[in-house]
Amino acid sequence: MEPFKPDVMLKQVFDLGNLLRTSFLEIDAHVREAFSTETLKRIHHVYAIGDGDSLHAALAAEMTFGEFAGVAYYPREAMRFLEYGADYLSLKYPASNLVLGISASGGSIRVVQALERAKSVNENILVAGLVGNPDSKVADVSKIIISTQIPSFGKSPGIRTFAASFMGLIALAIRIGEAKHKLTSADVAALHQEILGLSDTIDNSASAALEPAKTAAKALAGADFFSFVGSGPSYGIAVFSSAKVVEAAGIFAVGQDLEEWAHVEGLAYPLNFPVYMIAPLGKGYWRAEKLANYVTMLGHPLVTVGYQNNNEIKSISTFFIPVVGDVRECFSPLVYHAPASLFACFLAQEKGRLPFMLDNEDVLNRSQVITHSIKTKESGEV
Repeated sequence: MEPFKPDVMLKQVFDLGNLLRTSFLEIDAHVREAFSTETLKRIHHVYAIGDGDSLHAALAAEMTFGEFAGVAYYPREAMRFLEYGADYLSLKYPASNLVLGISASGGSIRVVQALERAKSVNENILVAGLVGNPDSKVADVSKIIISTQIPSFGKSPGIRTFAASFMGLIALAIRIGEAKHKLTSADVAALHQEILGLSDTIDNSASAALEPAKTAAKALAGADFFSFVGSGPSYGIAVFSSAKVVEAAGIFAVGQDLEEWAHVEGLAYPLNFPVYMIAPLGKGYWRAEKLANYVTMLGHPLVTVGYQNNNEIKSISTFFIPVVGDVRECFSPLVYHAPASLFACFLAQEKGRLPFMLDNEDVLNRSQVITHSIKTKESGEV
């Protein structure tokens, strides 16, 4: 088995701008081919379900659906929907429900089961797959398929696949808004140009983040725990970012909402565990700035990802990673997720670790058992 290499993550990050330039309109075309206008008009509830990075993309897209689609949007863990959500779908108008299974690999077994469960509730529920592999189990059980397939860069924690899933979700949100006449065709064209224009912002921000992320990783590599915080779309980035540190460097990390951190993690020892904050300008920024003061007052090292000219939060932060350019908050996950992958890669290099603990043969053997249990359909097996 070819080992995962942390530096593959760097290649992925520095291709994100190119990925947006070359893939967004193609993914948008797949969305348009998948749904008729009349079908989209009937949708009132969207359940975006996934595991891992797919769930993180769903969480990050919530604001976009609120801004443009005019539907109730529910990002859900696949297991949570399978056992606790499907039974409570509104069936007065079944076709008003879109259950969207998100999977970069197309092989997420709990997503497959969740979609099958939705189909069994009522045959008129729209069951769709947003998949990176159109020839996959998730695609097979979906009535409608949206392809987010992109070229592979080799084995690595997912970075470009997260971006592709997020692109598919925001393309869908905009398309629903257009079908429901919340957006005109001119509005849609302008939004697409705005999104494509972020390609240069991603490139410039990745370059600007390189040295600050490396410096922060070197200084904080001895930490046993990292806390990631953000709100709104940035909450989705926080949980994605924490996952990259776990996957790449094998360090325990957890994502949390800004306000919830003040209620929970802010009361925990030790007072020197690092906090990584995603703080774009937008609706929740006022709380991010207040929390940044509290975090540093307690004694925690603070790594902040924020707008390059935001001197207020920069002056509070122990380490500041700049984003170069203005970004609408609901589209900010396209840009603001990149620094964490650089940070995670450099942490792995500092600690001499391979992603997914593949440098530990004993753990590798155990993880094969765990992977089997995750993929097992029969509830009686382990």
